[in-house]
Amino acid sequence: MKELSTLYKLLLWLISLLFSYIGFIFFDKSLLNWADFLFLIGLSLLMIGSVMTIISGGFFTSFLHSCKVFFHSISRKEQVIQESERKDPKNRSHFRTYFTSSKMILLFGFGYCAVSLLLSIILIN
Repeated sequence: MKELSTLYKLLLWLISLLFSYIGFIFFDKSLLNWADFLFLIGLSLLMIGSVMTIISGGFFTSFLHSCKVFFHSISRKEQVIQESERKDPKNRSHFRTYFTSSKMILLFGFGYCAVSLLLSIILIN
């Protein structure tokens, strides 16, 4: 079942590569410009996937917790509510978001950059 999933991802990547070429051919006929376009797409996907991975890893958890404690401490209304409910404002809650597709986005980005690099080397030499 895992191989089918990998095969599906590879097929999806190849189809997206083909559609990017077909779409780009209508605007510009140069293969070198298409290679540059692929690199820009790959770089964008790498940046998006990296940010998603950083957020999934919990990098901003402490910062968000500090902001929450600070804003609860300066709000008088919030202090009254917490005192009446006997809650501790410094109780640590986890701020994590899990992205299931960040690995796939990173792989697509690496794939686009690799194809762009190979095309650039072939076309320039």
